[in-house]
Amino acid sequence: MLALLPASPLWPSRKYRGCIDPGVRLLGFTGRILDRLGSHPGDGWQARWHAAGADQSKEIVHAGVLGDDQRESQRNGVISGMNLLMSNRIVLPGYGFLRGYKAMRLFKNVQQLFPDGKLEQMRHYGADVGMTARHIDEGLRLISSIILHTGRDLDQLTAEDIFYLRARARRENGETYVGTHSAWDLLRGAGVIQSKDTLKDALRHGQRPTAELVDSYNIQSTQIRNVLVRYLEERRPGVDYGTFRGLVSELAGLFWADIETHHPGIDTLRIPDDVIDGWKQRLMTYTDKSGQVRERRSRIDVMMRIRGFYLDIQEWAHEDPYWAQWAVPSPITRGDGAGNQKMIKETTARMHQRVRERLPHLPVLVETAERVRREALALLEAARATPFNEIFEHDGRPCVPRNSAA
Repeated sequence: MLALLPASPLWPSRKYRGCIDPGVRLLGFTGRILDRLGSHPGDGWQARWHAAGADQSKEIVHAGVLGDDQRESQRNGVISGMNLLMSNRIVLPGYGFLRGYKAMRLFKNVQQLFPDGKLEQMRHYGADVGMTARHIDEGLRLISSIILHTGRDLDQLTAEDIFYLRARARRENGETYVGTHSAWDLLRGAGVIQSKDTLKDALRHGQRPTAELVDSYNIQSTQIRNVLVRYLEERRPGVDYGTFRGLVSELAGLFWADIETHHPGIDTLRIPDDVIDGWKQRLMTYTDKSGQVRERRSRIDVMMRIRGFYLDIQEWAHEDPYWAQWAVPSPITRGDGAGNQKMIKETTARMHQRVRERLPHLPVLVETAERVRREALALLEAARATPFNEIFEHDGRPCVPRNSAA
């Protein structure tokens, strides 16, 4: 299998051996992983990586390569073999895999391959702007994850990579990944991102172009990317920006990006039955920020908007020849919407139950709010009555007026 590997400037060399465990043993484990991947269908190692289910977790790779022999030395050998494959971009792991992988040595390996002086430049910049060593390391790990996932060099990363990762994290967990803001600042400090703004300021620049929003999901098929952009441009004038962002997220993110993740290389809207069935199954749940798998209660609404996407194209094809080539039967049938009314009733019932549960606590809430208000007013009056640059006591504690220089 090693003979079938593409030539790579990152394959172990004198420079690279300082970062990994060199030698026959490492290459032996790498070969065993490739033998395992080679037993699965696919055009190239990346497709076989997904076909083997390896991108779901490292435990699947361990089980597939080692079987019942799960000795620590053997598991460490498989980890080193995977590190070699990912560092050399023979396989590009997903962000979910990398977050569960937690192999700090892999990230260090990637950082050692930054262009000369870039790693030191980023560390110095981070220290100069007041980052702690921990925040710098968190940012560097996130940058390393982007490089491993995209297969691009450090100097090829863009602001869109950070935007995409931030949007993905908020979609999955409701909050950004640790190190996101640090990664943005470090990339700015190294001149990789040409921006004078912090990430927070960069996200305040108003409504973003449709193509930019779609590109944040890293759609691999250029044809499908262009179809999504053109379709969304048609829909944009008829909805508010918040609704439009949600539509982009569902079509480009929940739908097509997910399909590409599990079926790389697909570039047609005519989706096979087994592919769409797998997507519907994955749509049923999501993982919240605490790591718990929960039911996606909006799944029917999402499927109906995907169905609307297909039906719109079929209708537009009668007037605009561009859409004729993309007019295919919708993989979402009318029957997929069955049960929507039942889910609406269940949602209403849950809302009513929450009201019933919380209503007995309303007097306590009102009383607490009134007490806090009285205390705040007393504190404000005491502060106003205190001369400038003096300390006063309130509720047994020393306080300083906000305009005091003390």
